[in-house]
Amino acid sequence: MNLLPEKDRQALEKILALLASDKHGERDAAVGAATRLLDRHGMRWPDLLTLPLPPKREPVVSTWRTTCAELAKRPGSLRPWERPFVHDLPAYQRISTNQRFILNEISARILGRCGGA
Repeated sequence: MNLLPEKDRQALEKILALLASDKHGERDAAVGAATRLLDRHGMRWPDLLTLPLPPKREPVVSTWRTTCAELAKRPGSLRPWERPFVHDLPAYQRISTNQRFILNEISARILGRCGGA
């Protein structure tokens, strides 16, 4: 069985979403586009039912929340104002560019790495 490359898998996902359209023309065009995409890979519609999921990709660098967790394990290395900064930061949904810069500076000093935040 052929595997669909990630780019074509994403395209097929968008095409198949059009099958829920209330417009006959959109549904017909979606069926044709999906069939052509499958034909390019030597596949048929039933093959979609047994298509394996792509492997999960692990992040290349840690997230800023992971960096905060690692820094929190070393409270003695943090300056007094850095302790609440590192403790409170994971509660935010997103962090600002300035917060990311500060976290990178702390991470470089304590963990010996840069760019992990």
